[in-house]
Amino acid sequence: MNQIYAIDKETSAIAFIAANLELLKEKLAETGKQIDDYLILGDIGMKYVSRIVYVDGNCIYNNCDYWLNHGNEILDDYDKHEVKDILGNDVDIVRYRTELDSNVTRIVQIDGRPGEVVYNIAVANEMIALFKEECILTKFTGITPLEIAAKLAQAYTLVLTGSFREAKTVFQALETDPFLTAERKQKYIDMLDAADSIEYASEDELIFTTEPEEEPEPEPSPELVDYVRVYLMDQSSDMTKEHTFYYAAMHQPDESKNPRFNDGDKLIYVIRHAERDSDSSSTTDINSTGVSRATGIGQLLAYGNAPSSHESSVTITIEANDAHYFANDLVRCKHTAQCIALGRGDTDSSADDYSGVTEEAELLYGYRYLKSHPDSGTTNLLKKYCNNPDELTESELAYIGVETTEEARAKIVSDTHQFINEIIAKADKTLNFFITSDYFVGCMQAGVTEYGYNQTNNDPWVNWCSGVAIVVHPDNTYDAFAVKCDKK
Repeated sequence: MNQIYAIDKETSAIAFIAANLELLKEKLAETGKQIDDYLILGDIGMKYVSRIVYVDGNCIYNNCDYWLNHGNEILDDYDKHEVKDILGNDVDIVRYRTELDSNVTRIVQIDGRPGEVVYNIAVANEMIALFKEECILTKFTGITPLEIAAKLAQAYTLVLTGSFREAKTVFQALETDPFLTAERKQKYIDMLDAADSIEYASEDELIFTTEPEEEPEPEPSPELVDYVRVYLMDQSSDMTKEHTFYYAAMHQPDESKNPRFNDGDKLIYVIRHAERDSDSSSTTDINSTGVSRATGIGQLLAYGNAPSSHESSVTITIEANDAHYFANDLVRCKHTAQCIALGRGDTDSSADDYSGVTEEAELLYGYRYLKSHPDSGTTNLLKKYCNNPDELTESELAYIGVETTEEARAKIVSDTHQFINEIIAKADKTLNFFITSDYFVGCMQAGVTEYGYNQTNNDPWVNWCSGVAIVVHPDNTYDAFAVKCDKK
């Protein structure tokens, strides 16, 4: 990742770091500094190095759980939090966002045990680089660099192999000295403890025979089923199984416990893209939270054990690559599709250049529910159309192509089922994802439920990765209904 540095001309110290020159200028302007007081240097092609160690006194250095699940929680009130780097310097929000995006991106790309090993080695090299930086900036008194190197040789070697737990044990046994103060020693131990490491095989697991017994296919664990259920139910009082991402597609909403989806059926999701930032231009990508969510959806589907009822023994398997991903021409929609495919393990569709995602811009065009292409200002119109058609004015009804509210309601239902048939004609795998924008999905939800579905009480719009599930049966009949991924 490229970085731009501002070097103080008087002290030769790094004063500011930013992802590009424009952001660096903004930083200088905010602090009242003049650009002429600094040397501006660019490190072209610099490898990304994770530097943030503490947030509100807790060590989060390369901790997968923090960056994937909690890293974005402090952004809304960032100034109220204490964020420190390896050297104890305050970290501004621009650097924090950069590190959040970079950490999430590489964490979600971890692929099994080999991927964990590669990830740990990368983290290890970064830790050594940061350690060297701290040595360079330290004025040594009472101990020489060679003495430090000899003392830390064993721990240094373990860190380089990604053996963080073993390195932590060595560090804990070291005595403090003028360089390895109690505070600095604890910092290194915290960093090793926070960085996720692979679980090494036990001595028993290393014992094998020349004729290993054939093991049966593992049954889905109760823990996994409970995790899926809790994740999808969103732990909120207004959620029912009819609203959840899996149960709505897999299970009938009555007490029969008969699965809605059976062998020979096709399963289609028409959903909104994952989270993005405030910019809504066509080139805007999903953010780190969106990457995590979309990849997580794919990972849950990848188990092949999505519960089809409340009975954990009833499972449905959709094999890898038995899935087709479609998106409109928005970058955020293509990226959402690619992340779901990556999480599920669908190698046919998980390429970074989106070459495995089929573009269907015309089919998934965001304004298809309107009579003509709008110039601007259609968000409120579409919100009223799919949630409160009684509020539509005469001119708005005419723009939609109807004269009365009743005709508007009938039109949204009719258009929805027409569009569903067009989507079904494209769906050629057992699992099919169609990723589009909230304009299209909000109206489709109203159409399949005949205005019987609202996602929340205070904002009847479309949550990220929510939309419509369609189960297509072998006789070409289908069930379609609104589904909710989770709350905004």
